[in-house]
Amino acid sequence: MTKTKKLDDDLLELGKKLQQFYDSGYVNKKQALIFSFYKGLASGFGAFLGGTIVIGLLLWVLSIFGHVPFVDHIVNPLQDTLHK
Repeated sequence: MTKTKKLDDDLLELGKKLQQFYDSGYVNKKQALIFSFYKGLASGFGAFLGGTIVIGLLLWVLSIFGHVPFVDHIVNPLQDTLHK
């Protein structure tokens, strides 16, 4: 048995056990849904914030250089927008 096949089998077994635990009634379904909603909001906000920081840093680094070959036609309008 290969490593990936064993990992897939282990994950499938874990998923089945989690489903049995959820179906057994130990988990409050309303509370689980609310938690999942908040988790999704936090994940989306984190991705948005992280992407904004990465793009901002990239633009800042590109603005340090006077002329950047191959991406100059993209960077110049962005720099003009930032300087206005």
